[in-house]
Amino acid sequence: MEIFAGDGLIGSDAAFTKFATIVDTCIGDGELPASFRHSVLQLALIFACGINQLSPGAYLLRRDLFPSITTFIKSPETERYTFEAILLLSVLANFHKSDAAKLNPYLQKIRNTNDQALMRKLCWAANYAADAAVKAYREKSDDSVPTLAKSFGSLLTSLRPDRVLASDPPRELFKDQPIEAAVVLLPVFEFLHLNPLFANVLVESMSSTRDEKSQSTQIPPPPFTLLTLSSYLLTHASSSSSSRAIAYANLSINMLLVMAENATVMDAFCQPVAESIKLCQQRLPVLPTPPSPRPPLCALLDCVVLWFRHNLHKKLEVNNYVTCVRICNRVVWYLQKKHVRLEYEWVELWTSIIGLLAFLSSKLDNLTTTGGVEQLIQETVCFLDFAVCQAELYLPSPRSLHEFIASRSKLSKCTIYELVRSSSVLAKKKSVLKTLGMPIAPSNRRASMRSDSAGKALAHLLLVVEFYENKLTAAGSKTATDAMRVVAREIEKEGLHGVDSSQETDDPPSRSEDVVGFIRTACVDGLMLMP
Repeated sequence: MEIFAGDGLIGSDAAFTKFATIVDTCIGDGELPASFRHSVLQLALIFACGINQLSPGAYLLRRDLFPSITTFIKSPETERYTFEAILLLSVLANFHKSDAAKLNPYLQKIRNTNDQALMRKLCWAANYAADAAVKAYREKSDDSVPTLAKSFGSLLTSLRPDRVLASDPPRELFKDQPIEAAVVLLPVFEFLHLNPLFANVLVESMSSTRDEKSQSTQIPPPPFTLLTLSSYLLTHASSSSSSRAIAYANLSINMLLVMAENATVMDAFCQPVAESIKLCQQRLPVLPTPPSPRPPLCALLDCVVLWFRHNLHKKLEVNNYVTCVRICNRVVWYLQKKHVRLEYEWVELWTSIIGLLAFLSSKLDNLTTTGGVEQLIQETVCFLDFAVCQAELYLPSPRSLHEFIASRSKLSKCTIYELVRSSSVLAKKKSVLKTLGMPIAPSNRRASMRSDSAGKALAHLLLVVEFYENKLTAAGSKTATDAMRVVAREIEKEGLHGVDSSQETDDPPSRSEDVVGFIRTACVDGLMLMP
């Protein structure tokens, strides 16, 4: 404050107040040259990111810059600098967000604005920035859909002696990813989380038709690009042991949860689209390539699968796993509520969920976490039970329901045999949940209720699993095909054992939260973007 004020601490109030006034006046003045207004905006962004959460940042809250930033973004002369303007807005909105949210004018303005022109500019800028971040990943390792020539070239390369055992790209390859442009996810998250109108603006671009030629030359609609970027962030999150990469993954996961909890987004994501959403294929095992474009909701679920699949480490990011389970729960709840039968590779999701429980069973005593493993187990078990109970309402066909019960084959869409063959994994959870069910302090009543629900859910899961396990044993099924026939016959004759899908399900509470800790990363990357 002494350096900026120039007259010791005594003159700091007048100096910073004057600084905020000059910034506000200059960036909102359409009569000034665009280059000058841009320089002032950059100065404000450098100041806001450099100060971060220190007290001088409050001067930019006393002087509400929202109208001038909005004017700057919508002005034809300065709209090309929208990315920097919305980054400044989101940095200001996160100043002491956890303890002064009601006093922050930028949060209130983001929540209450109905300026759709502003929101469209945000989507436009976010789309280009997110696309640049995706291209940076692909420049490190090309995972685009292979053409005949590319496949032949890859085959020849693989025959080289030094490439025989090649698998994943080395983790060091992505240590500097994502590039700083990915920080655009922060303003997208803020608007999507706070403003109910923004979701309409975000998904409206999906309805515009594009011919086949333009699809190959233009950037996909913003929701598609955001899902694509999320897939890369979640695939490589923990591969480089970077706290920055984890921070971006956390922001992305919370953005996906907000999408899953938004009815407007979910309605749009369940509709068929004309083009495929390209997702990360840079780490093994890769996601199956769909034969044709799918509803965007499939891509959202794939992002969750990528997190489950590639981030199981001793140092477990428990909160992110809990959030991913909540995303799955919200998606299944929405599908069964709307009776939407989603054509999706469900086996990939069930295998990932069971894999998480198996990992927790084997590594529970050796995990390095900040706590919450018990909650993760409880919510995962409850989700699996809910998915089984509602299976007949959202799985796309009777065959997929049979496969959910009986088949381990990777050719199947989804599987109950994944549950049957994993009965030992589920059984191991009994001891954990029994411990969690012990009397605890009244202050932890919510945790006690969650533990009780998880215990009942696990008991029901084991009831269903043991029933079909006994049927398969009695029939002497030795192959997946034999198991499928047995389960199909049982379900067609008696229905899904122990399940009443006609029961009404309560609307789940909203679980999305502010991503308060990301502001540190945003400020560092914001400074890196400045000249």
